[in-house]
Amino acid sequence: MFMFGPPSTVPNFARSFGWMNVVGVTIQLLFPCSPPWYENMYGLAPADYSIPGSPAGLARLDLLFGIDLYTSKFTASPMVFGAFPSLHAGSATIEALFMSHVFPQYWGFFLVYTMWLWWATMYLSHHYAVDLVGGSLLAALVFYINKSKFLPRRQADKTFRWDYDYVEIGKEPSRSLKSTNTKIGRELDDWAIGSVSSYSSGTLSPNDGHYSWDEETLGSGCEDPEFDV
Repeated sequence: MFMFGPPSTVPNFARSFGWMNVVGVTIQLLFPCSPPWYENMYGLAPADYSIPGSPAGLARLDLLFGIDLYTSKFTASPMVFGAFPSLHAGSATIEALFMSHVFPQYWGFFLVYTMWLWWATMYLSHHYAVDLVGGSLLAALVFYINKSKFLPRRQADKTFRWDYDYVEIGKEPSRSLKSTNTKIGRELDDWAIGSVSSYSSGTLSPNDGHYSWDEETLGSGCEDPEFDV
């Protein structure tokens, strides 16, 4: 992203990622929601904020490889009821959106990556589907706000960030607007060319045969002897 994206793409990604997490954690604190593993272990009992977290399905990986990679970390997590919105889904989505902005030809790969993470978090009992939808929507909202106001547009004829002589911010004009502007520009150019040529040809601008003025003019009266000085 740093090497192939327009200048300032990485700082914009960092700011967007940070704001997404700040907003997401704020929602989790204001509207706590339990993950699937809590219901699997405790049923529909009232929330108990004294219980430790759980690695859920990730504990099987620790058991399989004989390491303590997830168990101790998830057990010590202070956000037991922070399932909605899923910041796992939000992180994958905002990464996919920024990478698709820099490498639009690989958008399908980034979509598969996001969908795979969606499936993995549900399979491992860390999130419900609604948590994933909420996290991805939050990430998309932050991304498109950033894209409309701060994120530089990619230029198709540039490969590396050092190739950019200038950057353009905001949404790219639509094709219809571009064609309209091009048509107006050409018409103005034709009129300007005709105006210059009319000085010597005696015709009206633009320089076209059907604009010739063959009628009597005010200056034609000067040929009368009475007007001679």
